[in-house]
Amino acid sequence: MKEKEIFLLLNAIKKNTDIKRLVREGLSYSDIARLTKEAITNGLVDYQDEKIQLSNNGIELYEQIKDNYKRTNKDEWIEKDIKSQIPRIDKNTIFVPRQNELTF
Repeated sequence: MKEKEIFLLLNAIKKNTDIKRLVREGLSYSDIARLTKEAITNGLVDYQDEKIQLSNNGIELYEQIKDNYKRTNKDEWIEKDIKSQIPRIDKNTIFVPRQNELTF
């Protein structure tokens, strides 16, 4: 288990958030399930009554490593959406949309 992956999992469990950040880091859902199972086996996470929460060991580890992965650069807070980015056109080019593409 990588330390960053453990931190992201513990952070998601502690703050009761979704796992999108783990997916954006390149983990598949099966990897996240494996990581969660390992965290339960290692005693970092308690799973009781269909609820998952950090154990005392998990809280201690989270407190130790949270400063290593804290985002202090504000540019990293919002990730760029590259897939929706359109290509630049020359400033001397006039863009005229097709009539069937207008939606207003």
